[in-house]
Amino acid sequence: MPERETQESYQRSSACDLFIVIGSSLVVQPAASMPLVAKRNGAKLVIINRDPTSFDDMADMTIHGQAGPIMARILENVKKELGAQE
Repeated sequence: MPERETQESYQRSSACDLFIVIGSSLVVQPAASMPLVAKRNGAKLVIINRDPTSFDDMADMTIHGQAGPIMARILENVKKELGAQE
């Protein structure tokens, strides 16, 4: 990753309230360290991945399965919830 984008990623990770990892084994740096930065700064961590990761124990929620179908179900539920609030 280019240096400027990497620095911005660290800044955004440290300032977020919720960090969602989708479809990553979390082994390639520097991206693999971003969830740790977020968690250390108080963010909730959600991991959606087919296989377990080394970060699963620190995550607030883990969902194991294929990212595409899981995200489709999440989006469907969010749309229903938003529609019910109108």
